[in-house]
Amino acid sequence: MGRNLTKGDGETATLDATLAALVREVRVSACRLLLETPHVEASVPMLRGVWGRALHHLDRDLYNRLFIGEGPAHNRIPLYLMRPAPPDAETAPALDLIAFNISSEDAGGLVRAWDVAQGMGVGKSRTPFRVRGLMPLTHEGVGYETDKIALPNSWPLSIAQYPDYGKSGCRLTYTSPLRLMSRGYLIEEPSLVDIAAAAFRRLYSLGKANKNWGYRDTAQAVHAAAVEIPSAPWNGDRIEFVRWSGSQDREINLHGVTGSIDLPAGLGPLACLMGATAWTHIGKGTVFGLGGVVITPLT
Repeated sequence: MGRNLTKGDGETATLDATLAALVREVRVSACRLLLETPHVEASVPMLRGVWGRALHHLDRDLYNRLFIGEGPAHNRIPLYLMRPAPPDAETAPALDLIAFNISSEDAGGLVRAWDVAQGMGVGKSRTPFRVRGLMPLTHEGVGYETDKIALPNSWPLSIAQYPDYGKSGCRLTYTSPLRLMSRGYLIEEPSLVDIAAAAFRRLYSLGKANKNWGYRDTAQAVHAAAVEIPSAPWNGDRIEFVRWSGSQDREINLHGVTGSIDLPAGLGPLACLMGATAWTHIGKGTVFGLGGVVITPLT
C-alpha cells in the first residue's frame, strides 16, 4: 500500500498523494432543485430526459460537452449526474443536480434549459412542471433555499466533507443500484478491487491535470492497494428495475446490485478516492443517480 509512483521527470509520490491530486482536479457545481409536478410522479430519468431535450434545442455544443463528454471517444463520459434527493417532507419532490468541471457560462446555459423544460412537460402526457426553488449543495452539505434558479459557484471535490476512513473500520453501502460490468455481464458480488477500479476510472476521466502520472501505473497501484486492504465478502442482492427512455419513448429493463462491503481496517490510501465517489458515483447509469455510496463507521 506504500508503493510510490514515478513521473517522467523522476519525481515520485505516494498513491494516496497521487489520488488526492487527482480528486483536486474535479470541480463540483451542485444544487437541489425543488419541484412541483402536479398529477405526475416524475422520476429522475423523466426529468433528465426533458431537460436534455431542452438543452439540445438551446445549445447543441453545450449539450454535447455535458451529455456526451469531450476528448477521445473511448474516454468520454457525461459531466453531470442527477439523483433523487433524500426524503424530506418539506422539500419533496426534489432532485440533486451535480455538474463537473463546467464554466460559469455553461452553468447559465443549464439553468436556461430548465426554464424551457418546465413548459415542455414530463410523462407521456407532457404535463408541465415547475422548479419552485433551489438549495445549493456545498462541500459542507445543503445550503439555504433561494428563489433564484442558478447553479452555485463550483468548488474542488477535495474539500468535500467526509470522515477520513483511511485507518478506521468502515462500511461502503450502495442503496441505489450499482452496475459494474465485466465482459458484458453484471458483477453480482463486487469486491473492493472491482469497486476501486471503477472509482479510479471515473475520477481519472473527470480529472484533468494529473494525467502525467500515467493511467496504467496508477491503476495498477490502486489494484494492488485494494488487494491488500482487508475486506469482508459482498453482502447484498441483485435487483431488477426499469427506467423511462424519452428518446426511445419506452421503459428499459435494467439490473444491478444493492448491498454493502465491510472494511475492518479502513480504506488505507484509497480513502479520498472512495470518499469522492459519494459525489461522482461509479458504474453504469451514474447520470440518473446509480452507483452512489454512503460510507459509515463500523460499530
